[in-house]
Amino acid sequence: MSTIENTPMLSVIVIVYNMPRQAMNTLMSLAAAYQKNVSSDDYEVIVVENRSEQVLDESAVKALGDNFRYFLRDEAGVSPVPAVNFACEQARGKYLGLIIDGARMVTPRVLEYALLAFRITEDALVMVPGYHLGEQDQKFHLQSGHTEQREIDKLAELDWQENGYRLFQFAAWSSSNQRGYFQPMQECSCVFTARKNLAELGGADERFDQPGGGSINLHIYRSLGMLPQSQLFVLPGEGSFHQFHGGVTTQEIADDDARQAMLKSFDARLEEVWGGPFKALTREPMMLGAVTRWAQPFLSKASEFGTRRFDRLTQNKKPFWDDDAGFERFTENEVSVVDDGYIPPDMEVMKTPTD
Repeated sequence: MSTIENTPMLSVIVIVYNMPRQAMNTLMSLAAAYQKNVSSDDYEVIVVENRSEQVLDESAVKALGDNFRYFLRDEAGVSPVPAVNFACEQARGKYLGLIIDGARMVTPRVLEYALLAFRITEDALVMVPGYHLGEQDQKFHLQSGHTEQREIDKLAELDWQENGYRLFQFAAWSSSNQRGYFQPMQECSCVFTARKNLAELGGADERFDQPGGGSINLHIYRSLGMLPQSQLFVLPGEGSFHQFHGGVTTQEIADDDARQAMLKSFDARLEEVWGGPFKALTREPMMLGAVTRWAQPFLSKASEFGTRRFDRLTQNKKPFWDDDAGFERFTENEVSVVDDGYIPPDMEVMKTPTD
């Protein structure tokens, strides 16, 4: 990979801090031995770790493949955002994948479909739906009884390295995207974009200097999605799965008031940087990729929620995808607003949706 001809098309950036077990799972899920229908020549993985008391074994990282590169940094702040921008400087690829929380394992065809999207258009924005391992969003781990040891035992039971799609059997939607991918989604913790499009934003905004980067995932995803040239692809059969590690928003905090104050500070910084109220990206998603039987229950539930939303907006003469307005691109907005003759099935008996 020392010549221009061998420069990888895709650079996947993984930021790590104080989670060696979880990060190694994430990196193993990105190795060519696990990812399907791609080779190590197609991509590189750039691992940037901010120093802590528990760091990765560099030799173990490099043993995953010659396409893995590892950097250990001394970071004065508490945010991973400077590490993201450092990693972008090291990246060789024309396209970037961002996993800012190194505890995010992925399914086996994520890289294949990301590369496919970029073959369709260089302005693809590829959204990998996010899940939490366990029966509920991990912020409810105290009520659900989810622990790190239980997670370790379950991952061993699933033998996920043999078939990563089994992770869907021990997963729940994260609360930021709890109605599935036919709805506007607020956050993406595994996203792929053209390097030029991230550069157009000026990289990751280092004003997100709070622990864990605060709301940096929300900001990057919507900012990229609001570029007029971006075309949003969602991978309904794939996923990124958050492992429990006592992170900023999922750690055990005895004082709920303290948690709420922290989250409010994240929201305040997000609106300050955005320049006003922040909402989820509302652009029409294009579904890409196969859906295995493991992922089909989530597809079914997402379709149920999506049908309710589409029927409600049609009845109220509201557009489905607000952010697509003005981008001069055909979306289903064109149909939902003018199709006055359409009456959704059972509309007369539908109750007001609570979703």
